[in-house]
Amino acid sequence: MFNVLIVDDDSMVAELNRLFISRVADFRCCGIASTLAEAEQMLNHVPAIDLILLDVYMQRENGLDLLPILRTSARSIDAIMITSAADAATVQTAMRYGVG
Repeated sequence: MFNVLIVDDDSMVAELNRLFISRVADFRCCGIASTLAEAEQMLNHVPAIDLILLDVYMQRENGLDLLPILRTSARSIDAIMITSAADAATVQTAMRYGVG
């Protein structure tokens, strides 16, 4: 079973992602964070996070700011970037941290 944390400030998008995950065999949503602070708190308190669906362009934050925290963590957690970014710099930054 893969436990997925959704990080998105748009509650409708987060819920759609949660519904999608609930229909995929061997995947379950273990939490939804609407801010990077909430995501970081969940990373510190939810032991079974295997994957993060990460919104890049949130209203007041940039999801890319969570990537250094993930990479310096003792845990190995993969991330998938959710974005409509068309600029190469955003994509290159995410790829530098190993995000797919």
